[in-house]
Amino acid sequence: MLPDIERKLLRILFNFFRQKRRMPTMQELEVKTGRSVEDIKSGLLSLEKDNYITWEDNSDTRHIVIIEGWERGQIRPMSAGDASRYFTEY
Repeated sequence: MLPDIERKLLRILFNFFRQKRRMPTMQELEVKTGRSVEDIKSGLLSLEKDNYITWEDNSDTRHIVIIEGWERGQIRPMSAGDASRYFTEY
């Protein structure tokens, strides 16, 4: 189970990218999490270490790539296109 800040960051990154097709800036992460830049960077580095994201250029959040958008062991809810895909692919 991920610590609170890491779980929150992962959900924010996933949902933000899904809606806006870009990663949030550090300032946007500060507003959305209510945490300091140091806490956010620490959480992102921990997510990278646990292979949830890759973040090769740590100078900017736009270089983050999500590997897994959900915490391991959690049931992923269906997204909008999952139901129709079920009937067309199976």
